[in-house]
Amino acid sequence: MSLSPPLKTELMNIFFDESGQDSDKPSTMGGLLIPSSVYKTAEMMELNRRLESRELKLHWTEYTGHSGLKDNIIEAIITFSKIARFTRMNVINYNRSTLDWRYKLSGDPASGKLEKRERQRQLNYATLMVYTKIPERIFYGLLRNFGKDVYIKTDIYIEKEGKYEKYDLEKRLRENLNTQSLYRAEQFWVTDCQMVSKGEMIGVELVDLLLGIIRLIINNKPIPPGLSLEEYSTLKIKGLYMKTKLVIELLKIPSFYNFISGIKYFEWDSHKELAEVTFKDYLDLFMANHYREFL
Repeated sequence: MSLSPPLKTELMNIFFDESGQDSDKPSTMGGLLIPSSVYKTAEMMELNRRLESRELKLHWTEYTGHSGLKDNIIEAIITFSKIARFTRMNVINYNRSTLDWRYKLSGDPASGKLEKRERQRQLNYATLMVYTKIPERIFYGLLRNFGKDVYIKTDIYIEKEGKYEKYDLEKRLRENLNTQSLYRAEQFWVTDCQMVSKGEMIGVELVDLLLGIIRLIINNKPIPPGLSLEEYSTLKIKGLYMKTKLVIELLKIPSFYNFISGIKYFEWDSHKELAEVTFKDYLDLFMANHYREFL
């Protein structure tokens, strides 16, 4: 039986980042797929130019109320919101402690009590799994199910990290995803997978912002109302207070609210399969806790 070639090849970009580790939970990884046709619009490329020239600064964890950083974040989200309906985002919230516990059950010498130098030398399979298999699942989910009459070619961009380089992440992901595509008869191909330094690509910086916003919504930490900034600072929650106010402001942008409420969100603990969770449930709870701000 002969197979008909797809009618059209589409070019895509996927941007990847992670947020939250160990005690700073939830631990999340996220991938954002943006078609090249909308990623390369004049507005997005202007943001990218300003980012590279250091005119535009975007770093979620550093925001504690500085007006310049706030303006930059809002500008980036407003610009992204104009193309958000054409994008896809997958996020996985995973429990690393479960992986370490299950690895100890293996009885592998590397999981026992060894000298510090020896433990560092040994390959940590749990860490390898986190930084290869979870991103792979994110990318695979973003690239499949586009329909039989379209073929997807994509480049993947990952923020440069020593741990990613240690496990040769770009090569592993490209080979594994393309192998899966052939084995499962999927209509996608990863043309390139590379690491980029922070501040080089607006797509990667957007994932950093989006994961920060998503984690804040999931945590939904209570904030005592009616205090001064000095009092919030004394309680060591000024940063949380200012980030929460900023998220509320961003959620009032209809196109951004629609994007956030529609992301594909999964949770993984110790089960065989990822559990897909409706992220809008988390979002509704967050907004209910601040309902007066949305009236």
